[in-house]
Amino acid sequence: MSLAHENKTKMIKELVLKIIIFLKQNSSSLEKKKILDLITLINLDQQNTNYQKSNKPPKSESIKDALSSIHCDKLLPIKNAIALTLNQLQWNIDDGEFYRKNSNIGHNYLNGNMNTELIGPKKGFFKSKELRLGLFLLQSNIFYKDHYHASPELYLNLTNGTKWRFKGSAWRLKKAGSIVFNPPFRSHAMLVADIPFLSVWCWPHSSSGKCVLTY
Repeated sequence: MSLAHENKTKMIKELVLKIIIFLKQNSSSLEKKKILDLITLINLDQQNTNYQKSNKPPKSESIKDALSSIHCDKLLPIKNAIALTLNQLQWNIDDGEFYRKNSNIGHNYLNGNMNTELIGPKKGFFKSKELRLGLFLLQSNIFYKDHYHASPELYLNLTNGTKWRFKGSAWRLKKAGSIVFNPPFRSHAMLVADIPFLSVWCWPHSSSGKCVLTY
């Protein structure tokens, strides 16, 4: 392994560890703790890495705007670790990969999303058989339609201003630092305001399944 890969591994490992520390300090429910336990079992050694070609974030201005909006003290370690690794990660645009063919997820989502996998079976920097952990960005003023999936899901919201709804209920504003747990097959949607939505996301298992729109 090259020195560059060794340094990259250290930076991405540090980011994962900052996420783990935050979740340990702020996860109260049994479901969130179970997902945290699975994350902590992942081998973060250099020998357990997939090949990942680094690239400049396609939504570079949006992620800079998102990071600059984070002022919560307890999120600063994660913010700083993301800033350091920004150009070391492999950033992907979901062009419908997470959805069934002809799902009608919408151009706003398709043109306004970006993600990277820190841990995952194929695209993750660190290898895992099923668990996927990464960063997810939606640009400003996007309605992410109501959908569900087989995997339970954990979100750590890093930015303010995004509203959520669950099973078609009323919209709820989720602040930066809030942790959302979605049980399998529970429908959920997001409404992004002026600040781009940046989050940590995790699918602990059943992660090869597709998302399904609820209408």
